[in-house]
Amino acid sequence: MRRVGRLILFLAVFILLAVLCVVGGMRFGLIPGLGGEGGGAGAEAAPAVETTQVVLLAQPAKRGQRITEDMVALVDIPTDTFVPTMLVNPDDVVGKLAARDLPQGIFLTQGDVVDTAAALFEGAGSIAAAQIPPGYVAISIPISRLTSVSYAIQPGDRVGVMVSLPFVDVDPEFQAVLPNLTAAVIGNAVWVSAGEDMGGGVMSAETLQTFVQQVTAAGGPVGRAETDGDFNLYVVPSEAQRPRLVTQLIIEDARVLHVGDFLERKPQPTPEPQQEGQQMQAEQQQPQTPEAPAAPDVVTLIVTPQDAVTIKYLLDRHMILTLVLRGADDEGPLETEAVTLTYLLDEYRLVIPSKEPFDLAPRTDTVTWPDEFRYVEPTPQPEQ
Repeated sequence: MRRVGRLILFLAVFILLAVLCVVGGMRFGLIPGLGGEGGGAGAEAAPAVETTQVVLLAQPAKRGQRITEDMVALVDIPTDTFVPTMLVNPDDVVGKLAARDLPQGIFLTQGDVVDTAAALFEGAGSIAAAQIPPGYVAISIPISRLTSVSYAIQPGDRVGVMVSLPFVDVDPEFQAVLPNLTAAVIGNAVWVSAGEDMGGGVMSAETLQTFVQQVTAAGGPVGRAETDGDFNLYVVPSEAQRPRLVTQLIIEDARVLHVGDFLERKPQPTPEPQQEGQQMQAEQQQPQTPEAPAAPDVVTLIVTPQDAVTIKYLLDRHMILTLVLRGADDEGPLETEAVTLTYLLDEYRLVIPSKEPFDLAPRTDTVTWPDEFRYVEPTPQPEQ
């Protein structure tokens, strides 16, 4: 009985403490909706926040990329943060082109999309400059079908730049290609031009011409002495020095800013209205010939200033720059080794053919493309 009485007393104390906690919470507003200063039926509800729906870009888009329906979404933002240039209708975005590289998650504005590709280059100066990151510059290089991956390169692509350099030996003082030439010396006087006195008298034009002919006749490439058994020979080269070629990837990652020229798009004049009969007659007299798009001959790259100086030097030396197209998701470095004739022999296990007492007929000195593989520019055919 005593144990039951203690249990009843414990339950009574617990219930009393619970009632006191509830009453205290109601008194001081600790329990929402149960009276007190902070709640109760008489408390005013918080005002609702007014929102506006705007268009959000759910996927990143490259400059010139066409925006599809699955790339946008409608989201609510507080009306007080709404800007009039924000787009509120997906129909104003879907099917249009991104005016610049657009990151994912931005609220699209009127300046982020354009209707046509031509509009991308209206005011090309400001648009092009806006796409160059700080610390980089843009430079243009000439391209052809073979140096531009068959014209597959487009704005926004990432490319590498290769170059082949032909090296020759030169005389350090003359800075002329070796071997040097020998020349005959006539007397102790040297004249450099007709009519100029260099201390040995005035040389006439006829004397100068004779002197040049004598020096040329006596001149020849400087060779070297060799011994072949019992014979002493003086060997001279049989042809001019052959350049030694080396090829290397000099720029690993460059961004393509534009392909072709930055042309200003001017509005075309509106033709004068013609009567229906005159218009039909003019169309019959002038057959419509489709104009083939002109192949671009230049590409503009975004590179570091040092790479731009390197490109300028190579172009001034009339070197051909070849572009290689990188994968869209390839962010790693491109590690390459310079390629020479020795590299080809060692790396690909090429064998120098031995001299044999037989050969193939007919004789072939150079490797050329067969006629059926030569590229012929297609001729546009008029529409029937």
